[in-house]
Amino acid sequence: MRTSFRSIPPPSAAARNAPDRLAVASAIGLRLVREAVWYRGQCSWIGLDSAATYRRERPRPAHRSLGPALADGTAGMAWCLAQLHAAGGDAEVRRTALGAIGQALTHADELPPGGLYGGRLGVAYAAARCGVLLGDERLTAQAARLARARLSPTREFDLFTGSAGTIAALLALARLLADERLLAVAMRPADELVAAARRSSDGWSWPPPGSPAQHGLCGLAHGAAGAAWALLELFAVTGDARHREAAERALDYERRWFDPEQANWPDLRGVRRIERRGSFRSEAGAASWTQGAPGIALSRLRAWEILGDERYRDEATVALRTTEAHVERALLAPHAGFGLGEGLAGCADVLLLGAALLPSGADLAVRVGDVGSGRHGASLDGWPGAMPGARTPALLNGDAGIGHLYLRLHDPSVPSALLVGTPPA
Repeated sequence: MRTSFRSIPPPSAAARNAPDRLAVASAIGLRLVREAVWYRGQCSWIGLDSAATYRRERPRPAHRSLGPALADGTAGMAWCLAQLHAAGGDAEVRRTALGAIGQALTHADELPPGGLYGGRLGVAYAAARCGVLLGDERLTAQAARLARARLSPTREFDLFTGSAGTIAALLALARLLADERLLAVAMRPADELVAAARRSSDGWSWPPPGSPAQHGLCGLAHGAAGAAWALLELFAVTGDARHREAAERALDYERRWFDPEQANWPDLRGVRRIERRGSFRSEAGAASWTQGAPGIALSRLRAWEILGDERYRDEATVALRTTEAHVERALLAPHAGFGLGEGLAGCADVLLLGAALLPSGADLAVRVGDVGSGRHGASLDGWPGAMPGARTPALLNGDAGIGHLYLRLHDPSVPSALLVGTPPA
């Protein structure tokens, strides 16, 4: 019988004697409560404007009021604060979580209809989680209405605003809301995803929208691994062989790009199809939930658990070891980013999720938490984000997600934000 990769070994004696991680999460949460900006019973925060920051030739931080999305908006803030309240947070934490999810629901129609981290269904998922955690049936009812709203076809395929994210969100909502009708809804974006695949003898991939001359990406957030994971989760529920085949062909595509020297997968953003393997140099050591080994590790862990194919166990082991090596190097840099999406918190969360397969990862994840709290826990400048001077409160690259990691270090049964909706172990 295969061991569930979500079954995390107990921490070592040293980890048990370390500083209280719930206290670190609470300190981050209380800071977020103090920084909330309120208007008519709803709240938001000022955070990094990723689009404006990275549009420039020389990126510089730009800030704005947070939007409603799960990744970088008030939906993600609400989920993290609601989880903190469930772990023992006070009434102000609960009030702020309610204010944040209220703001997200009010403005959900500003987002694309599908997708998880950047779309309306991500807001629905956060609302459902908050409803369960805070015991508020009105929120679960609003989440159900948003989940059942009509979806329109999309050319996007990733976990943020594309078909893969739509599938993952609908499966997660079907479990949370006990609504099997949402499984039938998930079949259409799955069929769209399969139909849109670029098929070759090397495997199946999905070119970035509007960029047919580029290679399809590797990776979980925006690449073939994310599409494969979503389709495998649907196959695990429905048993539809079409979705299994598409998922395995997507994993074949990424296997073709694996670089044994780096024990990693390349960042193919901007790489044209006429450029073959070995004709270009990708960014060495790309290692985050978004790009490279950590996110790919999660897709292979889940593929091994669902399909029982030892190839995926082996690939997961390689990816987890690469993640460990990246974390060891990054811990030597005093200003390394700690975000979930692109930083050390995300790598630590991946190591927690893979600890049953690679037990050393759990202790390294704990060390990340201890180093982070020692360096940044009392800092007036807060925790370093994806780029210097770009502190933000949001889930994927800000304080809320870092606090969420400390909740998971305190209690591994807290659901990860990086593999949303997988069934409990």
